Amino acid sequence: MDSDGNPQLEIVAQRWPDIEMMESQRILDALDQPLRARSIVSHSGRPTSAASLIRTDRGLVFIKRYSRTVRDVETIAPYHRYAEFLSHSGISTPRFLRFNPEASVSPTAMEELGNTDMLNVDPQLSVAQQHSVNPQTATVAITADAAYEAYMASTGEDRYGKALSWDPPKTLEEARNLGESVAKIDAASRDFDEPRMRPNGMSNTFGLFASDDIHASWKSWVARRPAVQRYIRLTNRDISHDLDIVQPYAGKVAAHYGQLHRQWTHGDPHTSNFLWTGNAPSTVIDFGLADRNTAVFDLAMAIERHAIQWVAVMDGHEDACRPDIAESIIRGYCSHRPLQDAEKLILPELLAICQAESGLNWLQYYMDGVHRLDDAAWCYDVCFLAHTRWFSTGPGRALLDSIRDCLSE
Repeated sequence: MDSDGNPQLEIVAQRWPDIEMMESQRILDALDQPLRARSIVSHSGRPTSAASLIRTDRGLVFIKRYSRTVRDVETIAPYHRYAEFLSHSGISTPRFLRFNPEASVSPTAMEELGNTDMLNVDPQLSVAQQHSVNPQTATVAITADAAYEAYMASTGEDRYGKALSWDPPKTLEEARNLGESVAKIDAASRDFDEPRMRPNGMSNTFGLFASDDIHASWKSWVARRPAVQRYIRLTNRDISHDLDIVQPYAGKVAAHYGQLHRQWTHGDPHTSNFLWTGNAPSTVIDFGLADRNTAVFDLAMAIERHAIQWVAVMDGHEDACRPDIAESIIRGYCSHRPLQDAEKLILPELLAICQAESGLNWLQYYMDGVHRLDDAAWCYDVCFLAHTRWFSTGPGRALLDSIRDCLSE
């Protein structure tokens, strides 16, 4: 995605080398049922991984590569199992392909590409070596420097493939149908009973600010995230002072959050993470931010992703928000999964801080992965601080009030 020099878009610019033919064939060769690559259909530019759509002798296959500095089997295989669970529960999701336990996946094509500055190419490791303990992880292929997943392309229109993370749906009908789809995912997820993943800089979780004492919560949270500790020390951030920005919302969330059922959520229910048929999502994709939370967290994320145009807001247009989109998403959601009273009480406050923990958590990725302090600063200054502050502005308060009014009907 072209940032056009806008620092708000630079954060989503591509960071990793593309997956080309030679590398894709190595991965396809390692599958339990090997495929032959015919051509590269497209590359998917993204800040956290590399991905390509490959035309093979048996259809289109999507291959994604993560650097192992930011993601490994322990933080990929769980969301593969989550997607498979949803598929068995009637939700259309990607079918992650299995790798042959005896296959050997050679290092990535970085050597041939002459690009070894971002991935350290070491001696190869076999799939069997990585999966000998738990065969359920066989949907992840590992080399010394990278982790791969592959799945057959799903049916449906990639209508929002070029959309920004904060672009709204084109119509209110699409917004309502999106909300209903998120509710269906959340309802189907209720019995997926796996624990939260170990702390990592990729999955989207909430819990740090579901506390009356956010400073004590912070000490426990950051103790498990050394990369975040390094960033705070390196930049001399006054985190004790900055945490106060979430306190007005966190206290209200904490009063009811403990009543809610814990379950897995998609974590990034944006229009671009769905394939569409007609005016409704038909398949949900990209589970890379999934983790264990509460169902209402996914609803908050769906509103945050679509009802607030953060790029415009941060460029000085404070009123760049869409209460009508928020209300349509909520109505669609509640048509399939009515909210509990506790969920209604905390949703506006949860919306205000649902990105605050994400911003701090993503510091791990930028410290351990791409080593870009400018990006890490965006996570702290914009995603954590500026986004939260916006909810105390006139337009921010008005959006929260409109959501309260919608929930009271």
